[in-house]
Amino acid sequence: MRRTVLGSACALALLACASEARSEPDEPPYRRYFYQGRDYGSEALFGPASVFLNRGFDVLQLRPKTRDPFDQRYGPNLDNVGRSLADPLHTIEARGTERFIVQELFPLSFTTESARWAPNYGLHVIGGGVTYRALWEWFRGQGVPVPALFSALTLYGAATVNEALENKNFVGPNTDALADLYIFDLAGILLFSVDPVAEFFSTRLRVRDWSLQPALAAPRRELHNVGNYYAVKFPVPYVPRLELFSYVGFSTLGGLSLRVGRGLSVSAAGGVKIITLQNSDTTSLANVIASRPSGALFLDRNDSLLASLQVSDVSDYFVHANLYPNALFRSKPGVGFFAAASREAQWMAGVSFTGSLGLGVAVGTLRP
Repeated sequence: MRRTVLGSACALALLACASEARSEPDEPPYRRYFYQGRDYGSEALFGPASVFLNRGFDVLQLRPKTRDPFDQRYGPNLDNVGRSLADPLHTIEARGTERFIVQELFPLSFTTESARWAPNYGLHVIGGGVTYRALWEWFRGQGVPVPALFSALTLYGAATVNEALENKNFVGPNTDALADLYIFDLAGILLFSVDPVAEFFSTRLRVRDWSLQPALAAPRRELHNVGNYYAVKFPVPYVPRLELFSYVGFSTLGGLSLRVGRGLSVSAAGGVKIITLQNSDTTSLANVIASRPSGALFLDRNDSLLASLQVSDVSDYFVHANLYPNALFRSKPGVGFFAAASREAQWMAGVSFTGSLGLGVAVGTLRP
């Protein structure tokens, strides 16, 4: 089963490189909402392979002792997720229907232990919908037939791996995977298939995929600098150059973004970074979070992230910087960089390349 999951990642990556032909000249025009084909910044790395890595292996950034993507118990975890999905009514009833409705389905509970609906709406409906539509535009631009199908398959492939990793050896009813895969991921796909919805989240409340630059560190085969993140901007009335700003994923930061000219914006935000995602129950999967203070600076051009610097009260990625391809200089392929340092002065650094199946390489002394 482990080989099957990793084989799916390879298949999606090969698909990303297999279609270089652009759309035919006589193909009807379509509007791009989230993917403009820019060759700089975070958008230069965007594609099905990068989505699969950042979204599928997102939770590994919280597990410094188990970052090896080839050494995960995919089989048992996928089996437990599959059994929960196969009998959804039993899965919900086993944990309690009211609990499922209050904590997972609707915004009716507001503690860190129970507000599981928050990432469902923010990261699965809106975030997942944005990524789905951006993938649709990517596939369409590459001339891939039925782009909606391949976009949905990529999103669900990544989501399945993510749910298996978040299951983390638990055996029993998993309502988290049920809600994500059957309700919220699907809702995001359906909503963002509607042009007015895509237009709203691309022009009025602007949401963009600002995921990281995953890199494999030898010789321990650890996956570093991986993570699925989104930037949100909303104009401040009567102040044209100023926008409210948020950065969400396994960090939740809020602040301001200032347009400085030539398409460039500088953003500053503070908040928290999640450091653990642990099951708090013995009879069902009930992951709860712990967080620490964090702050960050961002530089983007036309909403494509060029560089970021984040400082967090965590042990491993205490200082974390990313410089995306073609941000400062242009090359073919475009080259990006990242670096992280721990509070103990251990470090990890790596490079990413455009057209590299979404995966870079890294070296360093950072240890769990």
